[in-house]
Amino acid sequence: MSPIYKNFTNFDVFAITKELNVILANSTIANIYEVEDLLILKINTKQGKKNLIIKKDSRINLTEFDYPIPKYPSQYIMSLRKFLKNRRIRGVSQYNFDRIIIFELSNMDGGPWKFVIELFNKGNYLVLEDKNILKVAKSYKKFKDRSVLANREYIFPKSRGRDFLLIEKDEFIEVIKQDLDAEIVRNMARNINIAGLYSEEICYRAEIKKKILVKELNDEKLDVLFKTLKNLRNELMFGTIKAQIVLDDTGREIFVIPFDIQMFKDYVKKDFKSFNEAVDDFYSKIDSEMIITPQDNKINQQIKSQEKILKNQNEYLEELRKKKQKYYEQGDFIYANFNSLEKLFNVILTARKKGYNWDEINNKLQTAKEDKLEDTELFEKIIPSSKQLIIKKIDTVLYLDLKKSIGENANLIYSKGKKAEKKIRGTIPAIEQTKLNIEKLNLERESMEAKVEFLIKKPKKKWYEKYRWFYSSNGFSVIGGRDASSNEVLFKKHLDPNDLVFHTTFPGSPLTIVKNPNDKEIPAKTIQEVADFVASYSRAWKENWGVVDVFYVKPEQVSKSPPTGEFLPKGSFMVSGKKNFIKNAKTELALGLELVEISSDSEGKTEIYYPKILSGPVDAIKSQTSNFVIILPSKSGLTKGKMAKIIKDYFIKNSDREMKKWIKLLSLDEIILYLPTGTSLLKKK
Repeated sequence: MSPIYKNFTNFDVFAITKELNVILANSTIANIYEVEDLLILKINTKQGKKNLIIKKDSRINLTEFDYPIPKYPSQYIMSLRKFLKNRRIRGVSQYNFDRIIIFELSNMDGGPWKFVIELFNKGNYLVLEDKNILKVAKSYKKFKDRSVLANREYIFPKSRGRDFLLIEKDEFIEVIKQDLDAEIVRNMARNINIAGLYSEEICYRAEIKKKILVKELNDEKLDVLFKTLKNLRNELMFGTIKAQIVLDDTGREIFVIPFDIQMFKDYVKKDFKSFNEAVDDFYSKIDSEMIITPQDNKINQQIKSQEKILKNQNEYLEELRKKKQKYYEQGDFIYANFNSLEKLFNVILTARKKGYNWDEINNKLQTAKEDKLEDTELFEKIIPSSKQLIIKKIDTVLYLDLKKSIGENANLIYSKGKKAEKKIRGTIPAIEQTKLNIEKLNLERESMEAKVEFLIKKPKKKWYEKYRWFYSSNGFSVIGGRDASSNEVLFKKHLDPNDLVFHTTFPGSPLTIVKNPNDKEIPAKTIQEVADFVASYSRAWKENWGVVDVFYVKPEQVSKSPPTGEFLPKGSFMVSGKKNFIKNAKTELALGLELVEISSDSEGKTEIYYPKILSGPVDAIKSQTSNFVIILPSKSGLTKGKMAKIIKDYFIKNSDREMKKWIKLLSLDEIILYLPTGTSLLKKK
């Protein structure tokens, strides 16, 4: 069940922008996506890659959940990418304590731009150049006091009331007393731009009934109200974040708040380290219901439709059976009373020939029936307009055509019964077919592979997972750089005296280290595996070399100090002393799959797994997972994208049925990250 309070207040915007500014200042926007009505910005920060998610009418937060990314961007997203991609974020702030967020950006020339998010009404995203000229918006509108139009100056909307962060006591009392007949809680919310929840909280803390009229408050109570407002303001501006999700007595999540609300003191709460984490957890449930349609939804609708058809068919069949029985019984009744009815017909038709009108005949027969004359007991009435005779059959009546004989009337009624019988013969197979359809659909639903139908929070990566890495068959950690920058970081931050350093005998190789914190003897098998690992992620793969030579040295033999007068490019090192060579290291890699158990969902009901790629020498990966493939370099091989798709399909095909749904969460981009540069060929296991 999703949370019920779905929109940010201006207090929430204040709290979240403080946190976002710390994390996102001096970061870079890598890309922009749109999922339903959610905007997702992938951002490179000092703390690593982050995903910022914005719902234009409700909230903004960094997310740890794995949102599905659409294959093709909309025209609007293409426009946003043109203006925002690769721009540096200078800072994040709130505008005038309103539900407006401003991202201060640098343009390509270093000048100031803005990305503005309006979280009120239906929301909006706006890109402004240095003079606040609007370049692109999600929606363009005209208001009474301002316009949001392309290539026009963007005017920020006027605040609803006085600024909560700046208002002083005299101004507070003046504003409150402008509407003496208003309830105090509504007065503050309307005139001081305080969200309704916090207006109620001020009344609660001040021990003043929220619906009391302003004119009933004396100066002492107004003074208490302002002091309470001021304390709440100080708590927001200078207090410690105590982010919480508040639950009602049924366990339903109803609010996400950045600090303690005394009105909720008796409620059950879930605590979080940051407001951002609380918001992410709270809104991910809402997003799950919006984004992820249950995979059996379509088939359930089909089953429901077929069941409705079956119900109608059964009702129709029952109706036909009743008609068949009724018409056959009526035909039998006519033949059983053939002589009496024939005499009655003759009396009526003879009277007509003698010039009697229908009413006269009808009246005479009514009198004869009352006198209980022979052959009149079945007579009920004559209908002159249609020339029909109505006769009585126990609990029902029959209509006989006076223009036809008794036999013809009986046959006509029998034919209706036969028609119903024919329809019955056609309806029964149709019912059987519908039952078969329902059975097939149920089997199809049961045989459908399960699908994860809620957003999953990715497990946090360990520090070494930013690099290329594997565990050797002997249990040693092996870590290699991805590029020149990561080679530098590995050398400066993670190289310890007992480690070993590996590299190819030619440029274009990851600086790779074997971690050895306990100064153990590193076995020959591990050394060979590391050599193959270095060879596979070197330039040799792209050049389609089957084997290359690799060397290793001790950390003290590696230096960033070039000889006098020379310069070392980024990612390059000087190696001195004796090198230990491994000849003919293989360019061959295994990519394996590991399912990391995240134990349970946020409600503790379901075991959750997340797919994780392992890459390294075949023996090392084989010892950690049975679900792996082996790839080789090949000039006629597949590109990274095509190979990633084949590998993912293989992992899904070769997994237990109940685990397939988790493997489907694996993105092709994640697999591509572990593939060497160049084209590859899949080797049969």
